[in-house]
Amino acid sequence: MDLTANANRGTVTLKDFEVVACHGVNPEEKKNPQRFLISVEIFEDIFKAASGDDLEDTVSYSAVKKIVKSFVEGNCFDLIETLAVRLARLILDEFPLAEAISVEVKKPDAPMSGKFDYVSAKAELARRKIYLSLGANLGDEGEYFDFAIAKFKENPAFTNLRESARIVTEPYGGVADRKFLNSVVEADCYMPLRELLDFVHKVENMCGRTREVRWGNRTLDIDILFYGDVVCGDGDLAVPHADMCNRSFVLEPLCELAPNFVHPLTHKRVRDMLAELRERERA
Repeated sequence: MDLTANANRGTVTLKDFEVVACHGVNPEEKKNPQRFLISVEIFEDIFKAASGDDLEDTVSYSAVKKIVKSFVEGNCFDLIETLAVRLARLILDEFPLAEAISVEVKKPDAPMSGKFDYVSAKAELARRKIYLSLGANLGDEGEYFDFAIAKFKENPAFTNLRESARIVTEPYGGVADRKFLNSVVEADCYMPLRELLDFVHKVENMCGRTREVRWGNRTLDIDILFYGDVVCGDGDLAVPHADMCNRSFVLEPLCELAPNFVHPLTHKRVRDMLAELRERERA
């Protein structure tokens, strides 16, 4: 992961902070504390903080150190991988100004033979601008939308959430026989892509979603349109959404939120994609 992709950004770093705690698979590691060296690198807009010389505009490394100490000492995990990931999530949750984070957990006294400096695990997470489309044509569509928005807001991985206007459209795909309510949601999200897919499926299922007939009537459908500029085709996970360029019920609310967002494959702005679709529909 390229955590430094954004220009005009900087880092706040805590390097090899020593904490004595109990983490490990072996029974003795859960009873006998040992040393862990924790390094945290937080990517943020440090130039804003520098311009005003104001602590409120940056991530306090002192506060980060306190969180690290409390979390590492207060928990007991089998895997340092678990410790690294959960610590990274906690720090991002505590500091909305942080755009990305790298957490490395070093274990210099790991109970194994041989000469070594340490073993370690590193977790990297970055907030990405995501766009989700919502659609429903069964039950109380608006209530399903409200429920989904509430679940997104409850999840600390989502920040800066906005929803477009909700529009009523004709069914798409030639199977459904009722009009749909549609909208698009924008958010910054640090969930890994596969985890995000699992989360939206969970929200759909909580609304009674079934998948018996493709493009059929449904209670709630949530599609991942964009996940930053990531391109992924992995089994049931295809991002950007493959058919969005043909769907006015997606492009219209998406254009309301992000007219200049650039498709990472076609390199077209959303508003240009919508204009091209309308031209095709008129032809």
